[in-house]
Amino acid sequence: MASTCRGDRVPTSIAIIGAGLAGLTLARRLAPLADVTLFEKSRGLGGRLANRRRGDYAFDHGAQYFTARSERFKAVVAEALAAGSVSTWPEAVPTLSRSGECTPHPRVGETRYVGTPGMTGLANHLAKNLDIRKETTVAALGREDRRWRLRDADQSDLGLFDIVISTAPAPQTATLMPAAFTGHEALARARMSGCFTLMIGLDEPPDLGFDAARLEDEILSFIAIDSSKPGRAGKPALVVHSRNDWAEAHLETDRTQVQEQLLAALARCTGRNFRSARWIDLHRWRYAAVDQPASEPFLFDPDLGLGACGDWCIGNRVEAAFESAAALAGVVSERLADG
Repeated sequence: MASTCRGDRVPTSIAIIGAGLAGLTLARRLAPLADVTLFEKSRGLGGRLANRRRGDYAFDHGAQYFTARSERFKAVVAEALAAGSVSTWPEAVPTLSRSGECTPHPRVGETRYVGTPGMTGLANHLAKNLDIRKETTVAALGREDRRWRLRDADQSDLGLFDIVISTAPAPQTATLMPAAFTGHEALARARMSGCFTLMIGLDEPPDLGFDAARLEDEILSFIAIDSSKPGRAGKPALVVHSRNDWAEAHLETDRTQVQEQLLAALARCTGRNFRSARWIDLHRWRYAAVDQPASEPFLFDPDLGLGACGDWCIGNRVEAAFESAAALAGVVSERLADG
């Protein structure tokens, strides 16, 4: 989305690192005012609003759904609903107890949303007409005449920018930002934890008595029949998330051992043995949950032209990434308007 110049003034150039919900929100709001380039290290968009396809199977292996509580995020979701990029799911998320009983969730009636045809649907909707460089990792920032030179891991030049904003997880942002960045204290306050996701492809839909459920277990936290979501045309697909504290203790454990422990826990919780499923895969999220936010809505150093935002600034919900980015976009927009 190209910006327009006022008179002969050269538009401000902005680099945004990360094309998850925070990065895409920032880009959409700033693109009318500046030349904005998004850098995304992965092949797809959305961050934890992620989708993986394996043959006839499709798995939302990150966030399973999201809610909208603020009026401005509700407006974004309503636009995506109208465009067919978002649908509602599930009707209920019970808790499966250790005894095998399902109890309803206390927030009955809260609308939950998923992207369509995959969880990346919202991200792809927001990404329209934006300048996005996929499979590009920003590894270093260098100061050049009050601007910032971006380079990848091979020291290849990625461009020179007036403002650089990172929407990567707090630990990765802290590593990238120079020592002079005023946001380091807040970055150090943020604490994030990992998660393992087990993806299981089946020949027949599993009869579990629910589409999604929280789990009372020392290893597992959530289970979802992803193929029950709207717009999913593939074969039956099951997604299981580990607990964050368990994942933190096993992040460097052999993947085969982790997978076996997750399958054993799943059998204990559901009474079903899925080891002979047609497809089984495991994904490790190094930064999946916000255990302690930075307690700042965003970080911005106007003297250096550096900023950062994301869910880790506010809390653990998908909407937190949007709110953090929207707040930072407001500040940067005022700066651009003032010239």
